[in-house]
Parts: sequence; C-alpha cells; structure tokens
Amino acid sequence: MCNEERNKLIKTITLISVATGIVGISLGSIAASFHIPLWIPLALSIFVLAGAAEFTFIGLIASGANPIFAALTGILINLRHFPFGLSVATFIEKNTYQFFACHIMNDESVMFGLSQKNTHSKKWVYWMCGLGISILWPLGVFIGYLLSKNIPDIYIFGIDAAFPAILFALILPMLKNKTTRNRVFLGTSLSLASIPLLPTGLPVLVSMFGLIIGRKTK
Repeated sequence: MCNEERNKLIKTITLISVATGIVGISLGSIAASFHIPLWIPLALSIFVLAGAAEFTFIGLIASGANPIFAALTGILINLRHFPFGLSVATFIEKNTYQFFACHIMNDESVMFGLSQKNTHSKKWVYWMCGLGISILWPLGVFIGYLLSKNIPDIYIFGIDAAFPAILFALILPMLKNKTTRNRVFLGTSLSLASIPLLPTGLPVLVSMFGLIIGRKTK
C-alpha cells in the first residue's frame, strides 16, 4: 500500500469514525431524555459497541421493559455479527489480539474492510476503522448526554441518517457483482416485508435469509 493510498484511507476512516461518533450523540441524548443514568449508555458504548443493539436496549429500558429482556433483545439483534465474523475471519490472524478484533467488529469496520482489494489492506482498514469507532462512539455518547438538556430534539440535525448513508456508500461498489445484487435485493425485500410483523430491530435479521435464498438460486 503506497503512502498516497494510505493517506486517502486514513481520511475516509476518520470521516466514518467522526460520523459514527455524531450518531453516538443521538444515543446519549435519547438516554438523557429518559433520565437514564449516564453510566448505562456509556458502559454500553464501551463494552457492547454495537449501535443498533444499544439503541434497542435504551429504548426498551425507557419504555419500562425488564433489563434482562432488553439485553436478550439486543443480543438477538447482534446475531448479524455471526456472518460478519465469518467474513472477516479470512483476514484476521488467529492470535492474542483476535478477541479484541472481535470486539471492534461493527457494520462500518466490516463493510469498509471487505471493500478493499487485498488481504493486507483489508486487515489494516478493519483495525483502523474499528479502533477509530471504538474511541469516537463512546465520546459521542458522552457528549450527547451532556448536550441533551440544551438540545431538546437532537434529530432536527438529521444525524440519525448517518449510519444508513455510510453503509450504503460502502456496499455500493460490491453491487457490481450480480450474485451480490440478487442477495441484497432479496434480503432487503424480506426485511421490508417483515417490518409490520416484527418488533423494531428484528427485521434486519430477516434480511440474512437473502443470503440463503440467493445461494440456492445462483
């Protein structure tokens, strides 16, 4: 990897990490608006490091749900990390650091890592993006919690749209492959169809059936 290419990747990773941190502001603000103690969203952002599961957990707690049920729901949503793990296993070395590599595994680090052309670049981008998000996500949550008293409606800034926009930009080059396009279309269709039938957060898991159906129709 040449210096010019590395510098471009660093800029992109920085932008992705900052954008993710901004979304973390939204989570912190939501937690504060429901008078949830700061240590809960902060601990989630450090030890769970999975935005969808954290938003779901905070939302359920705020609605009065049992914490155990909220945690189990978050784990269910995070089942998408299973195929993520299978994908990154091809370029993550099996050593002492592999456990931390699993911890920083998130939508952005996986998608951006897989979008690279060679194993070395995939590994480097995965680690840099994962580390950047693991730092800026908790920071965003903390800032959002503190700002929430001065900004009643954090969504007026549209920061909740940052996640899907980032992920779409990352997977766009992969859609050149016909098989990938078919699987994405099937998974998206199944997920959208299940929205009226399933609780918030679960339709995304239904999209994984697109991988199975797409493989059979290949």
